Amino acid sequence: MTEKAGPAAGTLKNAHAFCPCPQLTAYWTPPPSWPRRICCCETLSKMSFLGLSVFRDAKTTCIFVGLILITYYFIMDIILFMRFRNVDIVADSKPGAPDELYSPFTHLSVKALMNDHTSQYIISPSAEYFDTLTQFSTRFSFITPNIISFTHLFLGLLSGKFVASENLHDRRVGVVIFQIRSWLDAFDGVVFRSQSGTHLQFQSVRATTGYYVDTTCDALGGVFLCFGILFYLWKRFDPVKQDLPTWSKAQEAASKTGLVSNGHSVAPRETYSIKYLFWKVFCYGLCLACAGKFWDLVVGDFKEIFQTPLKDPKMSMLQFELCHSTTTVVLFYLWRILEGQALLQYILIPIIIDKIWEFLNYTQYILLSVIVGLYIVSLLYIRHLRTVLNL
Repeated sequence: MTEKAGPAAGTLKNAHAFCPCPQLTAYWTPPPSWPRRICCCETLSKMSFLGLSVFRDAKTTCIFVGLILITYYFIMDIILFMRFRNVDIVADSKPGAPDELYSPFTHLSVKALMNDHTSQYIISPSAEYFDTLTQFSTRFSFITPNIISFTHLFLGLLSGKFVASENLHDRRVGVVIFQIRSWLDAFDGVVFRSQSGTHLQFQSVRATTGYYVDTTCDALGGVFLCFGILFYLWKRFDPVKQDLPTWSKAQEAASKTGLVSNGHSVAPRETYSIKYLFWKVFCYGLCLACAGKFWDLVVGDFKEIFQTPLKDPKMSMLQFELCHSTTTVVLFYLWRILEGQALLQYILIPIIIDKIWEFLNYTQYILLSVIVGLYIVSLLYIRHLRTVLNL
């Protein structure tokens, strides 16, 4: 006597048949619903926050929070670059005392000046203060930065699964998980600096195992997020999809024949091929890869030029002037808003407000052009600096 398969088995079987990549069925199937119920309760989403109507939906809340963050970043940038005017980063980029508290305005380096706003003013301070209050890196010295890197790699994978869901609340949970991943990405650097005796010295230690582990996990985190977006778009725009959440089969048939349903014309459902959707997401993934790699190369070049002590006092003074020139500051700031981590933060916003397709359409080619153009200009300027300083 054969036992009939349950509903869950049937759902899994259908998902396996429907998934464009059967090997990734586990990534394709819906995530568990309990995180959505906890973090994005529909009852709470309908309630106003402290009686303010501006918080009644995600879009207006996002705009409100965005304006606060932009204002906060703008004020912090003014303070940062006002201090930078009188700071010699050759001396200021040295490590701090073990008991010194973190400040985004001290121990400035090329990397700190070119870091994205969210990491510089929110993620890094919270990670530094957490380690200071809990003494995590000292009490749990057996937890290495590489262990933390592998942990946020797993969270990146988990975030992509939630972002791939057709439920908007699931995708918002995925954004929260990805922000936790970003926090851990900064925290592994905090633990490394504490355990290596380079407290508050913000610079990449290249040619080490930890450096390659960290950069690889960072890159894969972005890849997992892009795969989550791609799978969501495949589900949304699949032309052969059978389960239409807002369309009945009668409405779909009427749309294909141009008939009228209930006295109203029915517009055809928007569909795209898998290759077209893949190309859209691939273009943004290419932007992430180029921005991350180009930023890392430019940071290394600027560090070699501006943080290398020069013996000749005249050349040292010229180095200081060039470091604080308008051209240098403008390039630093442009990389702050166009580096890989910044682009990851940007794409999380349209996921929250359910505008990811529109965002990809607007940024498909122009963003890559701007990043490549900025990199070319930076290389030409770096070449000019090397010539002037005889480096």
